[in-house]
Amino acid sequence: MDIQKITEIFELMTGESNSTEYMKLIYVSMREVDDILRPNADISDLRLCFLCAALAFYRLQQILAARERADVTYAGKMLKESQNTAYEYAKQLLKDYLQMCKSLITADTFVFGSFSSGEERL
Repeated sequence: MDIQKITEIFELMTGESNSTEYMKLIYVSMREVDDILRPNADISDLRLCFLCAALAFYRLQQILAARERADVTYAGKMLKESQNTAYEYAKQLLKDYLQMCKSLITADTFVFGSFSSGEERL
């Protein structure tokens, strides 16, 4: 997998022009994807770069959603009722790239990769 391509795709997804502060997320995502590759998978396949970038983007949105879970109001902090749209978009994007890479990965070993009727199962 090409770290430069993954970084460029990640920047495209996030809108960031300099993703150096997110490199740890990118490296962890690369490791996660590497762990689920089939033994005969071509690691130079461009689809894997998109999958790594989408996974890093998803992990970033998880972190941001956790931070934004509470709103500050006059009465104090309250949980937000609405869905974080960036998080939902990142989850759908990851699901799409997992589907696109199904011939390269062993989905049964990927903890996040199981979806059933629109819901994620862990």
